[in-house]
Amino acid sequence: MKELFIHIVIASLAIYLLFNFLPTIVTVYKVIFTLTIIGICFLDAYLVLSNNTKLLKLTKIALSIVLLCIVIVILIYYITKFLVFADMYGIEQILIDHKSIAKLLFFSICFLQPIILPLPEAVTLPAGSAVLGSFEGALFGFLGSVLGIIVMYFIARIGGLKLVSKLIKEKHLKSYQEYVSKNETIILTLMFIIPILPDEIICVGAGISKVSFKRFIFIALLAKLVTSSLLAYSVYLAKLFSLSTTQLVIASSIIVTIIFLLSIFIKKLLKKSNSEEVYMTSQGD
Repeated sequence: MKELFIHIVIASLAIYLLFNFLPTIVTVYKVIFTLTIIGICFLDAYLVLSNNTKLLKLTKIALSIVLLCIVIVILIYYITKFLVFADMYGIEQILIDHKSIAKLLFFSICFLQPIILPLPEAVTLPAGSAVLGSFEGALFGFLGSVLGIIVMYFIARIGGLKLVSKLIKEKHLKSYQEYVSKNETIILTLMFIIPILPDEIICVGAGISKVSFKRFIFIALLAKLVTSSLLAYSVYLAKLFSLSTTQLVIASSIIVTIIFLLSIFIKKLLKKSNSEEVYMTSQGD
């Protein structure tokens, strides 16, 4: 009975989502989904009455697949709708029109950016700071993007490696992992700060290359603290230095990159100097 109750919950949730979150979907598709769910439920009832409960696991998988399909369609529908609105009116106007939930909406946008939302930070963060203020824009942008990065990292870590291993030869994958492991700090930091690749690509690359979570999150926290603060205060800084937002982002990225590379160079010099001192001391002994 417990198994049957779970099936009823999944079926009810699927029908609820179908009719309440997809108002514009063609009726024929609603009918197909509904009939599929009802058919599986009738099959459940037959299996219970015939005491063939072992096959209930298969019908639960079938219901779960139907539910997953509906959720994917809902995500595609609302993401596409949001992107159309964002293109027509701009994110700033969307936040203004929904000012009562602007903080939650902005946080959600930043959270979804590294996962499924193809919008650059250079667009979202200045818009958020224009409505919420620079401090809150930076704060919610930072928290949202970091949380999204963590989620995307684990999605790639759990499911991505299995998929990639089927598409790429094992020796090539190992070579890539070895290369990234030797240079992961430099590569990840530069990619997060310099807007060359989307964050979701960086997270997937880190996930499948088995970059340690502690190092990954440390780099992500530092990089996002820089980019979130910079972009949230970009309007103020652009006026102060008479630069456009794009010019400011490029200039800041170059400065941060130079500082980062210098810190690595100095670290290597100090390490080399210490090694030489140790060697000279051992020779003297």
